[in-house]
Amino acid sequence: TTGVEVGLAAELRQSSLDVARGQMQVWVENNSGAALLPTAVTYRDDRLRTPLAGARLREVPDGARFGFVLALPPPTCGPRSAERGTQEVRVRSERGEWSVPVDDETDVLGRHLAARCLERAVAQAVDLRWLPVRHDGGRGSTATMVLEVRPSGAPGHVLAIDTISGTPLMGAARAAYWSPAVRVRSDGDPVRIALEAQAARCDDHVFMEGGGSTAFRVGLRLDGRAGQLLVRMDDRATASAVAFVRESCGL
Repeated sequence: TTGVEVGLAAELRQSSLDVARGQMQVWVENNSGAALLPTAVTYRDDRLRTPLAGARLREVPDGARFGFVLALPPPTCGPRSAERGTQEVRVRSERGEWSVPVDDETDVLGRHLAARCLERAVAQAVDLRWLPVRHDGGRGSTATMVLEVRPSGAPGHVLAIDTISGTPLMGAARAAYWSPAVRVRSDGDPVRIALEAQAARCDDHVFMEGGGSTAFRVGLRLDGRAGQLLVRMDDRATASAVAFVRESCGL
């Protein structure tokens, strides 16, 4: 039985928290005329070695749409990872089993695979990490963010860092984004990139932005290949960033 005939539809989604947790969600809409209690929700994609099993199974009332978590596996990088092919969800319940085509307008899995494969390639050349934010001013002050680039020591790679975008928490002072224009050889010396930053917003909601408040998108070129990498602050750096924003905003 097809998903259309039984009144089922499916869509892939991914929030900033999902990205931080290495997962995505498949949302199943039930318009079958009766409640649906799945015993299995499985996502199948030509770019994956094996199907992904949905977690947090629960009843979907008629007319409702619920999300089921899919843990994303480590990628297999290569030509196949870039080819978008069949995408379907199989839903099994006591009433039967159905294959449902998946709506994936933003190509959630494709973006995940591209990001993880780029991370893997960059890690062979350098390690990127945020140091704790430095600040000593009061209300309305700016701070210094430092991105440390530590080469791996393996020869043959050159990383160029062109741009760094802000987040809902912090952004570039007096600019839309940072433009460090830094080049680092994989067998060169460590580099610390100092960035003048300011609080992006001063409302309480900024501290509830989920997984994206201290995840900065770095525009780079690795051996001439352009891409964007999400570089997250660790807990210590995040705490220093939040402390700065609260002080700068007078909260």
